[in-house]
Amino acid sequence: MDINTNIEKIRAEFPVLKYKRYLNSAAHGPTLKRAHDATQEWWNHRINEEDVPAPDVLGEAAKMLRCDTDELCQVNRVSQGLNIIAKMMKPVKGDNIVVTDLGYQSNVYVWFPYMKEGVEIRRIPHRDGVIETSDFEAAIDDKTKAVSMSHVEWTSGVKYDMKAISDIAHEHGVYVIDDAYQAMGAVTIDVHGDDVDFFTSGSEKWLCCPAMNGVLYVKKSIQDEFEPTYMNYHNVEEAFRDGAPWEKPDHDNIASYNKPLYRDARKYDRSCVCEEFTWGFHATLEYFNSLGAENIQKKIASLSQYLIEGLKEHPVKINTPEDPKNRAGLVTYNTGSFDKNQAIYDALKKEDIIVAHRYAAGIGGIRVSCHFFNTEQDIDRVLSVQKKVLA
Repeated sequence: MDINTNIEKIRAEFPVLKYKRYLNSAAHGPTLKRAHDATQEWWNHRINEEDVPAPDVLGEAAKMLRCDTDELCQVNRVSQGLNIIAKMMKPVKGDNIVVTDLGYQSNVYVWFPYMKEGVEIRRIPHRDGVIETSDFEAAIDDKTKAVSMSHVEWTSGVKYDMKAISDIAHEHGVYVIDDAYQAMGAVTIDVHGDDVDFFTSGSEKWLCCPAMNGVLYVKKSIQDEFEPTYMNYHNVEEAFRDGAPWEKPDHDNIASYNKPLYRDARKYDRSCVCEEFTWGFHATLEYFNSLGAENIQKKIASLSQYLIEGLKEHPVKINTPEDPKNRAGLVTYNTGSFDKNQAIYDALKKEDIIVAHRYAAGIGGIRVSCHFFNTEQDIDRVLSVQKKVLA
């Protein structure tokens, strides 16, 4: 679908846009109406005790990520996905985990328990908001267990070359963990092309669906290396092959389940996602796939460039790279004064213009998240209100 030609139809999918200029999808996207409607549909089936099959959420996710369905399972949020990975990884004394000092805290926090066992959390420091592929090359060595990183940094907006980083890591036998919460739904993603080992993302931000849903990808070639640490009897393949085991006369709470798990990503599923969230998430993924990831990325790149050009006329420092190859959807900038930044945020909010005010490792300020449903008029209004504050 051509986004510019159909922009009014697209904007009608987001009820909040009737009264707010919403530019905060890096925090949480405005709820897509069809996600609400799909959830309501689930409740209609539920209240009438209708037995209907769940929608193929993993199939839609696989289309978006360009992977196989059997490399995916559902998680209830990115932190759960990262915890699943960290607990299976089991680094030992002398190992190190490479992260960045701009990385979102969940990328780092899941490794804290291993620090007391002698595992090093090795942080790559930014230089004025920039971290290069060469910095990862310098940090990774033969003692590195994993690189745990964000596809796109949440304050600087830097988008990494995941394929280049994977190539470096794999030369040392290192696993790459891609937290793509600031990327999925905003840019094209190809997990096979990037050759990452693990990938996780959630529903709440750029995918414009309420929280408590997401996906975990585990590359097919490494699935036999990692067994789940959370025991979920639903993942015993033979037990459910011909229907529910408890519907059979020989059902036994040991014998029926003392059998192998699925040998694909389904074995990692913790069954912690409510059914209604699955229906809403499926509707969202289906809609985004119908628009096309390339079309969404092109629209976002155009809007963020328009914003960057406008900001050049304001007394602010832009943190986010100007080169579209090195950014996704969010743009952050700083006046050099926390109070001025806050005054801009407050003035925008008063005018029903929703942005964010964020910092990490000294980088941040005002964060504007341009999404495909936004317009140049939205950005013009941001700049107009901001100009008055800075006058």
